[in-house]
Amino acid sequence: MIPRAPYKGETRKLVLAFDVGTTFSGISYCILDPGEVPVIRGVSRYPAQEQVGGDSKIPSIIYYDLQGVVRAVGAEALQERIIERAKDDGWVKLEWWKLHLCPKHLASSHTREDDIPPLPRGKSAVQVLADFMRYLFKCARTYIQESHLNLWRSVENSIEFVLTHPNDWEGPQQQQIRRAAELAGLISSNEEQSHVHLLTEGEASLRFCITNVITSRALSSHIATLDFPDEGEVQSGSRGVLIVDAGGRTIDLSAYSMKLSPTSFKEIAPAECCLQGSAFVTRRARDLLKNRLSGSNYSSPEMIAQMTNIFDTTTKLRFRKPDESSNVGFGTIRDNDLKYDIRSGQLKLTGQDIAGLFEPSVKAITEAFEQQKRVASTPVNFVFLVGGFAASDWLFARLQEYFQPLGINFCRPDGHVNKAVADGAISFYIDHLVSSRVARATHDVEIYTPFNSQDPEHQDRQHSQFIDPAVCVYPGQEKVVGSAQHAFALSPEQSQREAHTLAPQTSVTSILAREPYKGKTRKLVLTFDIGTTFSGVSYCILDPGEVPLTRGVSRYPAQEQVGGDSKIPSIIYYDLQGVVRAVGAEALQQRIIDRAKDDGWVKLEWWKLHLRPKHLASSHIREDDIPPLPRGKSAVQVLADFIRYLFKCARTYIQESHLDLWRSIENSIEFIFTHSNGWEGLQQQQIRRAAELAGLISSKEEQSHVHLLTEGEASLHFCITNVITSDAFSSPVAVSDFPVEEAQPGSQGVVIIDAGAGTIDLSAYSMQLSPPSFEEIAPAECCLQGSVFVTRRAHDLLKNKLSGSNYSSPEMIAQMTSIFDKTTKLRFRKPDESSYVKFGTTRDNDLNHDIRSGKLKLTGQDVAGLFEPSVKAIIEAFEQQRRVASTPVNFVFLVGGFAASDWLFARLQQYFQPLGISFCRPDGHANKAVADGAVSFYIDHLVSSRVARATYGIEIYTWFNSQDPEHQARQHTLFIDPADEPSIPNQFASILLKGTQVSELREFRRPFNFIQKLRHTDRSVDIMCYKGDLQDPKWLDLERSSFSTLCTIHPDLSELSRTLSPRKSALDRSDYYVIDFEVIMLFGLTELKALISWKYKGVEMRSPASIVYEE
Repeated sequence: MIPRAPYKGETRKLVLAFDVGTTFSGISYCILDPGEVPVIRGVSRYPAQEQVGGDSKIPSIIYYDLQGVVRAVGAEALQERIIERAKDDGWVKLEWWKLHLCPKHLASSHTREDDIPPLPRGKSAVQVLADFMRYLFKCARTYIQESHLNLWRSVENSIEFVLTHPNDWEGPQQQQIRRAAELAGLISSNEEQSHVHLLTEGEASLRFCITNVITSRALSSHIATLDFPDEGEVQSGSRGVLIVDAGGRTIDLSAYSMKLSPTSFKEIAPAECCLQGSAFVTRRARDLLKNRLSGSNYSSPEMIAQMTNIFDTTTKLRFRKPDESSNVGFGTIRDNDLKYDIRSGQLKLTGQDIAGLFEPSVKAITEAFEQQKRVASTPVNFVFLVGGFAASDWLFARLQEYFQPLGINFCRPDGHVNKAVADGAISFYIDHLVSSRVARATHDVEIYTPFNSQDPEHQDRQHSQFIDPAVCVYPGQEKVVGSAQHAFALSPEQSQREAHTLAPQTSVTSILAREPYKGKTRKLVLTFDIGTTFSGVSYCILDPGEVPLTRGVSRYPAQEQVGGDSKIPSIIYYDLQGVVRAVGAEALQQRIIDRAKDDGWVKLEWWKLHLRPKHLASSHIREDDIPPLPRGKSAVQVLADFIRYLFKCARTYIQESHLDLWRSIENSIEFIFTHSNGWEGLQQQQIRRAAELAGLISSKEEQSHVHLLTEGEASLHFCITNVITSDAFSSPVAVSDFPVEEAQPGSQGVVIIDAGAGTIDLSAYSMQLSPPSFEEIAPAECCLQGSVFVTRRAHDLLKNKLSGSNYSSPEMIAQMTSIFDKTTKLRFRKPDESSYVKFGTTRDNDLNHDIRSGKLKLTGQDVAGLFEPSVKAIIEAFEQQRRVASTPVNFVFLVGGFAASDWLFARLQQYFQPLGISFCRPDGHANKAVADGAVSFYIDHLVSSRVARATYGIEIYTWFNSQDPEHQARQHTLFIDPADEPSIPNQFASILLKGTQVSELREFRRPFNFIQKLRHTDRSVDIMCYKGDLQDPKWLDLERSSFSTLCTIHPDLSELSRTLSPRKSALDRSDYYVIDFEVIMLFGLTELKALISWKYKGVEMRSPASIVYEE
């Protein structure tokens, strides 16, 4: 990465970048804090948005009523209640409205008039753009207010706006954008236009690639190994780079020469722009469907529109191979027409047909590339594919076929490439790396010149001769401003426009200043967040001397949603022989579902719950909620199969995203696995075994490369990195009040709520920000009330509601439940508004059961009720932590996939606000908080102490004391030990009491002596766990059900045995042996560690001890 300098301005400033696309739009931002290194972030939550994360965008859709008033925008315009209201009231729906601003000269013979909806009466394209930008700004403001406590007031009057546009837009379109910004209220007058900055999407994408790929050490090393062309062809040390920004409407190609030392970029060919984005693939699909279904019962315009929309959001993104059929899942199991390849609501299309839909776009890209390649002043060595259309594996594969034979390095950068434009626009403002551009046309002025009778050109135009009234213009004064093949340099004032705001390359002054990696060789850190319903991977390339950067694996096979927050379903299909047949998003493909049904494959979901500790409260989970494991497969083997698949995906992604990197790190990988707060030693042992079975490590000796961590602590590290240690956050911490008598000086209490699909984990810490220090202050809490249980309750609601209807079959209920889970649940925001489950087609109607045109209506109160058990569980767990926490809680952060729910956030906000507790959702892709935070754990390691969740000890016996009332009460249990002493069993000797704060390296010791007749030392020690209410339990027989065996320690006593001498019993003078040693345990790490010690000639000796958990 570029070593970005700290911001040198004197006051805080906000930079907002808008990427307004034809089909989807997004926002990125950067808080410029004096002395802080700028960090680019994305707005990743919008109202009614289903997909929430670092790559989040909203549809570029607006509804106007008949008076021209905006009624719904973005994802809100997709809500069924809005669609119904629009239909009833005659609202106008606008899509593709951005094309009204398109320059007329752009080739668009494949665009028909009816492709572009007309504007509402009295509305210009500029006014529509203004209305849309006003909405985007409102969303950005709300998001920043929610994600950054007390920040907005300090920046609302100090905002710089960067607005991007296609490569082909020119002066008239730029003027319209500026006018729209003023109408939208981003600036209040023409005098404030200096706060609005315009940029082509191509150059914005270049800056994204510079920041994320081009300046990485891995790529620069690769560049250094390439052969340079002849000296005459290229400047010394420069390489040609081409950016293909494949969007919804346009595909922009921009070519640059680059030097990496020092970093500099110059445009080397006129930018290209073609109207062949992904929307045109969908448009061609509409025509294909229309022709294919002509004459069937599914040929109505409404049905074709519905299928086209489903193709656009699923089939198109999943398509990978032309020799495999694809499906458009549009209806229910009741929709069948074998003549038209429709089966159970699925329309089958041949792979060749779908591949053909992409070909015009592929051809447009290659032709535009050839044009730039012909005129470029530097040969092109690298091509980077970005933009929303870059998510298509088929587009990537087709272009790879073209570029590889040319010897050109071709890749998709890692990260959320469909936010490349918005993120790159921020980089444009901060870094400003392009020093020259190429004119796309010749720009002249019209002049006249004195007539020259000897000039043939003048002779041909003699008929236009006229008499100059006053002044002659001489030929020598003619001036050409520019031509297509002459680059013009930016003026010094332009190129230095923002340079004054950045300091020289000096040390970073942020509160959490991550140091460059000090290792001697490159290393890869891979973190796995394996969830009940969804799973993800993050990683970090540790390069010597480089500051580590956390990245996410954001592309998986057959995945529809691609971006910085990307996860895949935790689903596996096994065939009848126990062989894995499909995993993750691939298991959702219709051809897989059909094959599974035909061949009897076993589908596994929720399989992670088979690993859950039995002590976790789970009365609301029925046995039939968790699918049984396939015959002959254990939960550990299933986990291993899933880990193996995730590793394969991560390897492929890194190989695609980082040229020639994998070979340098494949034998130097550290693996981090996260698990729920409620998981203990047994589950940790199972994870380690699964990692070995998956082939991540080859033997037990390599277990040191596997690290385990609770999801709660991983989420804390995410919050530390993204929120807590930011200057914007630390300011309110510094001025907030807290009880001095109760808290350590300068410390504050923080609770992290990691709301996932299966479990909700709560972790409480005290924090000091100078220097950064975090200590656990209460036992971690874990409850089985994640988002899947909201869905499970919805299943029961639907089953009861539709009982007796034609939609009550188990298959129909399962289909509606799945749709509720993916859409209705995420969109729900208000209990006084109806919600809808869109499950069928316009042919599905049953007004008695609130079904209209394939949509089932649910009351808002019913949906709100589905969330209440989860809300209650969170509040009860928080109250438990609050009661025992050693520091008062001031801040609560909500992360995890369930945190995407606006209703969950609103309900918890209702609870926390009256308590005076600051409550927020961190910005960024919070459903990747665990995986990203696990990387931070490995690099930063910020938690210095943890709290015991239970009381730990051992079962012992003690010599009988006739004066002790406790012994008297247990006299009936008396026995004689090997030393012939009367003894009482069932006593509990605690090693660590519940609630004790334990530092990582603090040792807990317990002396033992084994009295035995034989000399052998093959002994083990059972470590017991007490989870009852007693503060310091002494006897096992009082609450036997509260005690359980945690693990067994097998100490190596072979060295000690050599020092033993026999003793004589008092009764029969027989030999017996006393083995005296201490068990040393470390509870402060993320895993339990043990060893033993003994004294030999006054010197302490130590030996390792293995820990085994009974499965």
